[in-house]
Amino acid sequence: MSDWRELAATGKFEEAEPLMLDDTGGPDGPTLDAEARAEFYEKWGDALRETQQAKEKYHVSHYYWATFASWSTSGGEGTARMRDANRVLLKLEVLRSKTDDADR
Repeated sequence: MSDWRELAATGKFEEAEPLMLDDTGGPDGPTLDAEARAEFYEKWGDALRETQQAKEKYHVSHYYWATFASWSTSGGEGTARMRDANRVLLKLEVLRSKTDDADR
């Protein structure tokens, strides 16, 4: 069986996703590896470029980055971790603005 990290590195995100979910706590359960999930979905969104699917992956990524930030034990740590969540929000805003421009 291939490692999900290797699959993702070669752009095989759909194939890697179920392996990643199993490795990081299961598809439906809480995860202690929100950071790995967030990074996975952000990279998948980056690979999809400016598509609706990219937006969907960025939304999932943002959820996990924000979850990871919420587990912080101090304000400074939380602020630092929110940089990742905010980076993904910026990617979403850029996609929204491009989509809005294309609809005009």
